[in-house]
Amino acid sequence: MNAREFDYYRNLHQTVCHALLHLHFHLLSSKRFVPAPKRNELLLRYLKPKLKDKRLSNIKKDLRVMLQAARHPRGNLEQKLWELNAMAMNHKIIGADKLYTLLVHLYDELGLESKLFEEGDTAEPGVLYMLADHIDAAFSEDKQVAPISMLIESPDVEAIVACVNRTGLFDASVKEWNKSAQQVHIELDSK
Repeated sequence: MNAREFDYYRNLHQTVCHALLHLHFHLLSSKRFVPAPKRNELLLRYLKPKLKDKRLSNIKKDLRVMLQAARHPRGNLEQKLWELNAMAMNHKIIGADKLYTLLVHLYDELGLESKLFEEGDTAEPGVLYMLADHIDAAFSEDKQVAPISMLIESPDVEAIVACVNRTGLFDASVKEWNKSAQQVHIELDSK
């Protein structure tokens, strides 16, 4: 899965989840039963502005299909969104895709950039470095066969390790830690 595909699936999944949450918050606040046409109308009002959101341009066609389903007299957009959500939950992330997903998550949650460390490079504080050889050796046929090393200069070691472990993608552990220089060697093992 390349970066474009990853962004597509992430945007689609987040939009579906947020639409379902929006709908169910309305349903919880209502004291009456809300029929399918009214649910479609609520989803339509939520999803229509998403067409203009530039961050969601890669799922614009999908949004149009959703809006069309909501406008159909016998359409049930909520049911289709639940089906899409179930498909996204069943999609397993494997191999190097797991690492890419983790790096995107670390950037989103902690603002950590990640780079491949090349000989002669000077390490910048707050940037997560990995060696290309370690990544290549760590995966074989979409399975992790060796631990992945990550190096960073940061005082927030516990936050980084906790963030990795919360994702459930890898087990992170501190292999070496130079507290005075705030340099850390974190090792990622497959779950």
